[in-house]
Amino acid sequence: MRTRKQVSSATDPTGRNQQLATVLFADICDSTWLFEKYGDWRARQLESRVIEILAARTAEYGGTLVRTIGDEIMSCFADAEKATNAACEMQAAVKDDPSLLEFGIAIKIGFHHGPVLVTDGDLSGDAVNVAARMVSLARPDQIITTAETIGRLPGDAQERTRRLGRSRIRGERDEMQIIEVIWQESATLTQLLGGGHPEEAHLFARLILEHRGASIEVVANAERFSVGRGPRNDLIVDQDLVSRHHAVIEFRQGKFILIDASTNGTHVLLENGARFFVQREEFTLHDRGIICLGQAVTIGDPDLIHYQCEQA
Repeated sequence: MRTRKQVSSATDPTGRNQQLATVLFADICDSTWLFEKYGDWRARQLESRVIEILAARTAEYGGTLVRTIGDEIMSCFADAEKATNAACEMQAAVKDDPSLLEFGIAIKIGFHHGPVLVTDGDLSGDAVNVAARMVSLARPDQIITTAETIGRLPGDAQERTRRLGRSRIRGERDEMQIIEVIWQESATLTQLLGGGHPEEAHLFARLILEHRGASIEVVANAERFSVGRGPRNDLIVDQDLVSRHHAVIEFRQGKFILIDASTNGTHVLLENGARFFVQREEFTLHDRGIICLGQAVTIGDPDLIHYQCEQA
């Protein structure tokens, strides 16, 4: 990779080039589902189109495409501001691209500014490791970074962020403050980095669940809401593929989180058509969609759980 003038660099004893830079990972969410639904040829076309968009936005903001790893890219930028702008444009471009609109494709992005080692055009080091962790924490349509990185942005850019809590990163001694970059216009989502708690913007948040004609409201300060086949669950779904204690929903860090604990997993269909399979992991519920326990979402199934997140 060619060293940019704005990037601090040095050469270590092994001859590798050491720099300060912002490393960004962008990943196509649930790409396996694309191959299952549309077949190899069409799915590869869609995947290639997304990668093409991500590479173009990288170049537009002065970055370097370091490598493509399947459905993921790794890019490098001279500074955090360029990476932030590129990340926001990547999300918007994928959502607005006419050739992708009907497929409901989502991406997630993570980035971090810090030291990297450049060896034969590839990157390694602290910033790479932390950026990889950031993208692993991100959910579909999210951009995740660290407070350290956000601190390098101008004040107006820092205002379009919100804190998500702290996380321990492998190789780092202390936990790091995790920050979401808000790329969509939504006043209810914006929180100033410098003040308040993430829950304050969601004090009156609620989740509406609809199942077999019944409507259930889950409020932000409620206990965990349980779903499953067993009689002690808050919502009982009596089907063979549903576990006795299938999943719970809890409100954490300003969001409603679906936590699967089942044998057969939980399927989620978003309003934009994107589908996700959650098994023994967590999924952040946004806007509205459909939850199906133990099997894929089939429109007309009487045991579908329709959900809607609301901010008062």
